[in-house]
Amino acid sequence: MSMTPAITRRGLGKMAVGAAAASALCASPAIAQTKRLAVVVSAVYKRSFDRFVIPKMKELHNIEISSSALLSAETLARSIAQKASPQVNLVSLDQGPWLQGKELDLWTNLDPKIVPNLADIPAAYRDADGMGSAVFSNLTVMVYDAEAVKAAGLPTPDSFFDLWAPGYKNRVSIPQFTNTYAFATLARTTSLLGGDPAVTMDPGFAKIREMKPNIRTFMGPLGQVIQLFQQKEIWLCFVPQFSAVQAAAAGLPIRWALPKEGAVATAHYIAIPKGAPNPEEAQKLANFMLSPESQAFLAEDASMGAVNTKTRLSPAVATNFPPTEAVVNAAHVPWAIYNRDRVTLSERWQREIQQ
Repeated sequence: MSMTPAITRRGLGKMAVGAAAASALCASPAIAQTKRLAVVVSAVYKRSFDRFVIPKMKELHNIEISSSALLSAETLARSIAQKASPQVNLVSLDQGPWLQGKELDLWTNLDPKIVPNLADIPAAYRDADGMGSAVFSNLTVMVYDAEAVKAAGLPTPDSFFDLWAPGYKNRVSIPQFTNTYAFATLARTTSLLGGDPAVTMDPGFAKIREMKPNIRTFMGPLGQVIQLFQQKEIWLCFVPQFSAVQAAAAGLPIRWALPKEGAVATAHYIAIPKGAPNPEEAQKLANFMLSPESQAFLAEDASMGAVNTKTRLSPAVATNFPPTEAVVNAAHVPWAIYNRDRVTLSERWQREIQQ
């Protein structure tokens, strides 16, 4: 005898309802499916990014993020190589390489509807065409080991040209050219000697060659600065002030000083590669990175200079940053020249300075 129950009209109705419910249950995970982003950030703030931004994006938007750190020139090179099929959803890089990427049509527009925090970024720090925005801005200053300088009987460095002082023989570090602060150093040297970087960098190259007796090492990522000071290999360098603040937070006697010739302003940009997957999620990440909440955390935890005008810092944290007038009067890096002559300058730097 068959034990199969008879199928009635009522039974068919129940089966239809059950199938619909099952279908809904199967569909609901897809609706709430976790999206994943791959991002490239700077090593100088990656730790803070991983500690704060990544968990907040999971909490707020159910977006999982994997981050890696590259130098700006390396990030640009990867973006160029992947132009036809981007594998990275969002990148952060110095203004010069970001601008070059824009000229190569690598970036897509930031959508103000998804990135409303753009409205609170000063016009000078965001692209007029909407292809990116500064996420941080810092000043390049004299960063030094206060204990070593005092023990050597040297005065506190207060001039850009202290990098050449005989007392710092074999105790200075300057960047490799893959680190864009090498170009900032070269352009600043040329300008302070009365030259025009747009015409020739000859004065800068000649002067930096004179620094060779003082150069102990050529740093790669700025994150190496703390290690070099920790190992007592160097006493002085010309890098952003956050390097000194981060080193001091690690218990090192590292301080920073504004050079009497004036500081140099540098900005770090975010961009979304054109054609990258999960573009809406990348836009949401950009918006959070530009939020006062994120900006305040990274200012406090990694000493990054906030660009969102609504960011509020505690008095203790605010002292880590140069005064407003220093920021206003700072020189700016001629990034258009960097983009025009980058390859030639890099080869010459390697040949005349780094070898």
